[in-house]
Amino acid sequence: MRRSTFARAAAALVGCVAAITVLPTPAHAATATFTRESQWSSGYVGKMTVLNDATSTITSWRVEFDLPASTTITNHWGATLVRTGNRYAFTNLPWNGTLAANASTHFGWVASGTGTPTNCTANSGPCTGTPNPGRLDVEPPTTPANVRSTTNGSTVTISWDPSTDDTGVVAYEFWSSTGRVSSSTSTTHSMPIPPPAILTYGIRAVDAAGNASVTAPVHFGQLTDTTPPTTPTNGRVSSLHTAQGQLGVAWEASRDNVFVLGYEVTLNGRVIRSVGGTTSYVPYTGYGTYWVTVRAFDPSGNYSTPLAFGIAIDPPPPTPTPTVGG
Repeated sequence: MRRSTFARAAAALVGCVAAITVLPTPAHAATATFTRESQWSSGYVGKMTVLNDATSTITSWRVEFDLPASTTITNHWGATLVRTGNRYAFTNLPWNGTLAANASTHFGWVASGTGTPTNCTANSGPCTGTPNPGRLDVEPPTTPANVRSTTNGSTVTISWDPSTDDTGVVAYEFWSSTGRVSSSTSTTHSMPIPPPAILTYGIRAVDAAGNASVTAPVHFGQLTDTTPPTTPTNGRVSSLHTAQGQLGVAWEASRDNVFVLGYEVTLNGRVIRSVGGTTSYVPYTGYGTYWVTVRAFDPSGNYSTPLAFGIAIDPPPPTPTPTVGG
């Protein structure tokens, strides 16, 4: 009998499994509040206050938000910054990551432009605070449905039905083949009518935790496509949530000659979910080895060769027995 693709991939990975030792999990609740400290016609100084609203100490924080394309951050302090398009991610410095219950810190920036933060998250929850800090949001929204278009002069407006989510959709992102075009709460997107060409765009919904739905394609002309996306790379663990029974995984994006709509994630040969981004969760059931596969798919139903990787979850080292006596 011929072994499955999953079994062959798993066998090939024996001996190169990433090992993780489970340590006590710190609290991760936090809120973030934006204020303008000063402003002028072409920019402003922004301040974000991070508050630990958990009942126990947190040891790190991460605040992310979007700024419109007309606004950029030219200088910042009090945190490290990684920018991806219009998305800005700030993480704590070594000296301000640990916050006791109800303690706060802040970071700031100088903006060129007058746009203010939108789609803000703090430690993967809404910046205003999550109604249930102990609950981890692992489910992406549903894919935007009933995509349609209307033209008016030289403008085309793309519309779609709202997605649903277990905690609520905070934004819809409109993508071209080269990157994200816009992010808003609207279920429409207007743009100039594309030139005569075969083009594909995409719409995906995002919730407050950053989970992205599978992308809905928007075609302007369409050719038969038999070319699969490239294989995702660099599969790895992104987080471990023992109390919520979830293991976070991440990978690097695939490429496609048309459009990558999403990724199918499996654990030990069983499909867990499909997502639109490059992160997901798989169930955590205790110490042992977890075999994860991820494969990309495009609008024509072509699937990439799966990326397969193993994760070994090891128990913490035993607590030393106190020495008694002089």
